[in-house]
Amino acid sequence: MSSPAPDLSIIIPAYNEESRLPATLERIASYLQDSGREAEVLVVDDGSKDGTAAVAEYFQIKIPLLRVVSNGVNRGKGFSVRRGMQEARGRFALFTDADLSAPAGEI
Repeated sequence: MSSPAPDLSIIIPAYNEESRLPATLERIASYLQDSGREAEVLVVDDGSKDGTAAVAEYFQIKIPLLRVVSNGVNRGKGFSVRRGMQEARGRFALFTDADLSAPAGEI
């Protein structure tokens, strides 16, 4: 039996974003806690050569519905956004960059 779909999916395409991702995920975690909204976060790792995936996985402590989706190799931002949207289970889906170009407060 699978859990019900969350209201919102937040998709973050990421390529070598080890340094930017912590602040972004921290802000998203804070927004979700303050809003009481249940959302999944999908970090689509586009073949990063740094610790992007490990950083994202660490945040599963604060964001239980966080998933890392790996492209395996670099396929480009468009591919990563599309892949994240296809993997999303939420009623609504939002895509933002690893620098949080679409601030969580605007959700």
